[in-house]
Amino acid sequence: MKKRYLLLTSLCIYGIWSEFPAVERTLCVRIGQSFDEVAQGSTFPVRASSNIPDNRLGSGATWVTEPAVVIQYADPKHGFTLPATTFAAISYMDSKVDTIATSPMLRKVSFSEAFETLSNLQRQFQAGGWQLDNDSEWYDLSPPGRQKLHAELRKISNGYVETKELVIPQKYSMIFRIWCAANCDSRIGRDRYLIDIGLGHDFGYEIEKREKERELTP
Repeated sequence: MKKRYLLLTSLCIYGIWSEFPAVERTLCVRIGQSFDEVAQGSTFPVRASSNIPDNRLGSGATWVTEPAVVIQYADPKHGFTLPATTFAAISYMDSKVDTIATSPMLRKVSFSEAFETLSNLQRQFQAGGWQLDNDSEWYDLSPPGRQKLHAELRKISNGYVETKELVIPQKYSMIFRIWCAANCDSRIGRDRYLIDIGLGHDFGYEIEKREKERELTP
């Protein structure tokens, strides 16, 4: 396990990932990781881009506000690599990563481009053992599924959004979302889309754990 972790850290530092070409800056991070580990394992200037967690509460944040940064989720078993982004926010509690939010793209894109990114990410998540939560279903990547998703995202009744909730039981949770961000009613292909990724602890498990602890308390 230690060798696998060291290899993963090395890959994060040098950006040698097969899914995407090497870029100048990478942000190597996972839920529960310490601020210092994030800073040391990333080529992105974490300390210069952060409200560094204080000694009293350990709360703080890191922001990505300029292109182009590749986020690599540094879990040896459940990790993945996101496309380059211009936006990300990481929050810390007790000097450890508590949440990660990002839109893994450099700009609003056509549905065709967004669907290609969505498909790539879904395959990575599935390969990494992420599971659907709340009895939902994976995005249908077949040609009919693609056509249906495009139509659903253009409906105001659906809020122009489709969301999947994923989980690594007892470890992580994820919001995996695609939404129409501009010109949703365009009939000439000017509609544009974004994908959002939000990561945190498996809060459902944490809540269930606390409830069981209360039941056992005399």
